[in-house]
Amino acid sequence: MRIAALSDFHIGPWKRSDIFGHREDEFLRFLDELEATHDRIVLMGDVYQAQMGLVWGSASQRRHLALARRRVPKLSARICEPPYILLYGNHDEVAGPVLGARESVTIREDGFGLFCIHGHQFDDVMNRHITLSHMSTWTVGRLRFAGLGVLADFGERIDVAVKHRWYAGHPNPYLDAAERILTSEAVDLVCMAHTHVAQHIELESGLFVNTGSCSRGRFEYLSVDTARRSVELHSQKP
Repeated sequence: MRIAALSDFHIGPWKRSDIFGHREDEFLRFLDELEATHDRIVLMGDVYQAQMGLVWGSASQRRHLALARRRVPKLSARICEPPYILLYGNHDEVAGPVLGARESVTIREDGFGLFCIHGHQFDDVMNRHITLSHMSTWTVGRLRFAGLGVLADFGERIDVAVKHRWYAGHPNPYLDAAERILTSEAVDLVCMAHTHVAQHIELESGLFVNTGSCSRGRFEYLSVDTARRSVELHSQKP
């Protein structure tokens, strides 16, 4: 079996409010290629950006999810059907109750096990300061909505760089969680997303991979061949 995993599209209600950076037809052609070469495609969360409304809360997130899906209707319809498996992330948790997105998925084939989860569950900084994290997300959304995308981009790039620096070594919360999952779930590979930084790291109990991000016009994804036991990261940047 061949499995692709990709994440963090961040499709918002309006083009000015997100960092997707793709035309819908362009991204659909990319998915065509993945479907032609893979049996299952796992979307690892934060496909949508649903937490940037003026008013915080479930109703606002549901509305923004609906608007984001309406903005890319063909893409949104496609990813809710096989061969896609949709997971939710911290920016589109509402996709759980609305679209049936899962928190995690385990796939076993040819004696090879793969466990997929977005990874925000193990973000110590975000989870220790959840209110501050929500305020940061809201502020970035308001900046984009006001046409101040440059400032929003600056803040987000700093956030990604700082987290990557904090968590680049070993041990760190993501790799510690991966070690636990490799053992508890008896799998060969743990796949996460969330940080927007693609990684392939050999751990004592198996492999850890971060899929990177398909935002800002990038095409980054993981390709797994369970029969060959091959694990490859692919990245194409604009």
